Amino acid sequence: MIYQIKHTRHNFLSEKIIKISAILLLVILAVFLFSIFGPTRSIVLNIFSPFIKTGNYFYGLVDFVPKFFTDKNKLIAENEVLGSLIEDDRLFKIDYESVKYENQKLREELGLRPAGDYVASSIIARSPQIPLDSLFIDRGSADRLKKGDLVLVTERVLIGRLVDVSANKSTVALSSFAGVASFGYVTRTNEPLEMNGKGGGNMEAKVPIDFDIQVGDKIEIAGSTNYVAAIVGLVEEDKSAGFKNILLSLPVNASKISTVFVMPTISE
Repeated sequence: MIYQIKHTRHNFLSEKIIKISAILLLVILAVFLFSIFGPTRSIVLNIFSPFIKTGNYFYGLVDFVPKFFTDKNKLIAENEVLGSLIEDDRLFKIDYESVKYENQKLREELGLRPAGDYVASSIIARSPQIPLDSLFIDRGSADRLKKGDLVLVTERVLIGRLVDVSANKSTVALSSFAGVASFGYVTRTNEPLEMNGKGGGNMEAKVPIDFDIQVGDKIEIAGSTNYVAAIVGLVEEDKSAGFKNILLSLPVNASKISTVFVMPTISE
């Protein structure tokens, strides 16, 4: 006798329903235990906390994105405003320095201008642009200036003479220019003195050892007015040679002035 083997068909749908039902029951049970028992609730939180934290992170990230771009645009706008203010401040400083310079020049000209027919002139070049102990000024023959005219800083302070004159420019050789000789006298004693330029704002002289001269003595040059031309800075005695070596300097620091006054020579 031959028996035919029958294949039993499993009902897969029924199995799925059973599995889903079991999962739902487990979830309900877990929720029930979570709501009743504290320890169980802690266990459930520990299990699901990574998922909760991850969700919170992504939620915070999504919330941060629009805020990030808003803050960035705000910073860009603020930087542009600050950049504009800095540029305005820079331009204001340039204007201030220009006005300050012009004011200084006016003060020098009005406050120091000698009484008389003097020509005020601005210094437009000095060492190292031109040779040491010389100045280049912005006035010339068009302003009645001539070679040999005296150059002053104030009404009685003489610093040099014009050595070259063009229509609108002139060159001043300071009394300290190397090789330039000046003849004056000691103000305190009226004793005559010859000075020779040494360079660097200095002059030197050699006098007999019994010549009365001291550190601080002023040396003047006679003219329509007596002008202070030098100050004695050092006196050294050379007893073996019987002379005194005198070191003198200009009455002012020529590198610190910006305006000079020239006394035009009266034509004969």
